[in-house]
Amino acid sequence: MLNNGDSTPIRVLLVEDSLLQLHVIKALLDADPHIEVVGTAPNGLEALKLLPDLKPDVICTDYHMPVMDGLEFIEHAVNIYPCPILVLSISVQPNQVDNIFRMLSAGAIDVMPKPKATGGLIGKEEGAKLIEKIRILNGVKYIKRKSVQPLSVFNPQSTLNRFLSPRVIVMGASTGGPQALEAILPYLKPNFSIPIVCIQHISSGFLDGMLVWLQGMTDLVIETAQEGGMPMPGHLYFPPEGKHLVFTENGTFRLLEPQEGDIYCPSIDQLFFSAAKTFSMNVVAVILSGMGKDGAEGMKAIFDVGGGTVAQDGESSIIFGMPLAAIDLGAVCKIVPVSQIASLLNGLPSTS
Repeated sequence: MLNNGDSTPIRVLLVEDSLLQLHVIKALLDADPHIEVVGTAPNGLEALKLLPDLKPDVICTDYHMPVMDGLEFIEHAVNIYPCPILVLSISVQPNQVDNIFRMLSAGAIDVMPKPKATGGLIGKEEGAKLIEKIRILNGVKYIKRKSVQPLSVFNPQSTLNRFLSPRVIVMGASTGGPQALEAILPYLKPNFSIPIVCIQHISSGFLDGMLVWLQGMTDLVIETAQEGGMPMPGHLYFPPEGKHLVFTENGTFRLLEPQEGDIYCPSIDQLFFSAAKTFSMNVVAVILSGMGKDGAEGMKAIFDVGGGTVAQDGESSIIFGMPLAAIDLGAVCKIVPVSQIASLLNGLPSTS
């Protein structure tokens, strides 16, 4: 695997039924000295036969293919040879919600739409984006899916009373976040009453589709926060695309425009800092899978005022960057597998 100057190329398997598109994609990747296309296949079935011998670092697969499509291929591949999979297809545009999140649920780590304007042919700009995604995925430790079952109820007395009186739960996630939410939301109890506010770093245009997908797996009301709105029991809020989301002093929502120099928009840190200031110890913060360190300083602020803080563990994180950054700051009360987070939240005292 190529990391920080390692001379070993990233080994990529391309699964694509169009010979023209396969030629274009392969040429773009071959031009990068840090990537080696070690094999190609015209459909999922042929790709499965190649996996044991090729042992790729990253798989790029189309969706619609003859014999075996990308979805079925992913479902088999994660059991035969688990490694990061990127879906590269004209059928994962931002408005194609079912396709996108069906692939993520099956085990893909990320998706990238081919440009519709060129009939799916990738140009230099898309090629650069593809190379960047492959480099990121090469650093991902693939997490083999396990059945997620609610565990015994979490005992809030076990962490110095930090989890006894939450008025709101704040969450932050990036790469691997949708998969983590999929492992949490279906297992929250039907009468879960503590408002949840979540920042999920996601590509432009994909937020609305993600909210529709999440709504299909939970009894919570999924919605975007509105300026001046009050967090309500039984709701899960996300900021509108391109806006920061924070709390005012009286606990209502405020939407902020991004400023020059902002690394992330929306910012997990900004939400967490405002939660610490507004709710003090009466907040629980959860940091999920993601790259970078957004949320770590905000978690420390919540920890310092006596709030409860939870980090997804490394074993269940697709990328452990954000949870690890918070842990390294000494800002985390509990480090738990994603399969235990719903049980932990279900055990919090109800605000209703």
